Amino acid sequence: MASNLDCLGLGVDSPEAFADLVDRIGPRAAVVGRAEDGLEVRRWEDPSGARLVLVVGERGILRVTPSFGGERVVQLGDLQRAGSEAAVADVVDGGETVTRLAIELEELALLGEGKHAGLACVVGLAPEVRIFPDAEAFAGSEASLLSDGDPGPRPEHYEADWVWPPRMAAESFIPSGMFGGEVQPLAAVNGRVRYAERRTTMLTGQDFVVARVVTAGFEADVCFPAEVAAPLPGAIVSANVFLTGSFELEVPEPRRRWFKRR
Repeated sequence: MASNLDCLGLGVDSPEAFADLVDRIGPRAAVVGRAEDGLEVRRWEDPSGARLVLVVGERGILRVTPSFGGERVVQLGDLQRAGSEAAVADVVDGGETVTRLAIELEELALLGEGKHAGLACVVGLAPEVRIFPDAEAFAGSEASLLSDGDPGPRPEHYEADWVWPPRMAAESFIPSGMFGGEVQPLAAVNGRVRYAERRTTMLTGQDFVVARVVTAGFEADVCFPAEVAAPLPGAIVSANVFLTGSFELEVPEPRRRWFKRR
């Protein structure tokens, strides 16, 4: 089964191979900033746009997050940390909040306890993705159903002009990681493709596909393994994704340092 790393052309087949990958990129990672608690955030980026973000403490690497270097075009408001794995924020369009999301930003360790607002790149890593030629094909598929299982007969109180069983729109977004217990950077994304292309990660020689999609009130870069062909403009991408990305955050310039594993 594909992983989030496969969505960036960084696939590995064992924990040892992953450790070797981190060792290879570590010395090449640039410092993003240092948090008040002393944690340092470093970022490595391949020419393909594939990224790995390292959070480094006194005892070494504490966290490795895969990401992608897309454009910061999504306006976020009331952005704040919601635990060690995610931040939550409003997505703002034209001054109005259109949805909320949970996301593991590259700068998560640098956010502190306050609230922020600004532009972000939103990336969905999709190890499994479904592609439909158009909105009509998506609307007639199981992927558009709002829930699994047999929906049963149409309720008597259900409005006559409402579709039964309930279905998601071709441009829709559900922040699934915000429901239930601990907040997680997960979401269900359906979106119309503006453009898409296959890219090759130079470090590994592996391919991946990135598609810019228009979803509910914003645009996101959805990355997925190269086994799926790059969709044409106008196609519909449907996937459960891990949300990551970067935020326009001003941080002090730290001194350069790198952890060497013993």
